[in-house]
Amino acid sequence: MKTIGISLLATIVLFFSSVFIVAPIMSNIGYSSVESSYHLQTHALLVTLIFTIILCTIFGARYIVDEIKKENE
Repeated sequence: MKTIGISLLATIVLFFSSVFIVAPIMSNIGYSSVESSYHLQTHALLVTLIFTIILCTIFGARYIVDEIKKENE
């Protein structure tokens, strides 16, 4: 149950960080939200998802390497 709660909280934090941090950055780069009404938010969520996956992969790889080092010692 605790894992579901943490996952839900992380999802909410990622959504709001995407809306308030990533979307304005993309808008300032030149991505027009007027011409594509919901595409800016969708693409901001996709960019956030890509970086989340990269970050989780890095953390997961570090964890696995640490566990292998513990087994060898």
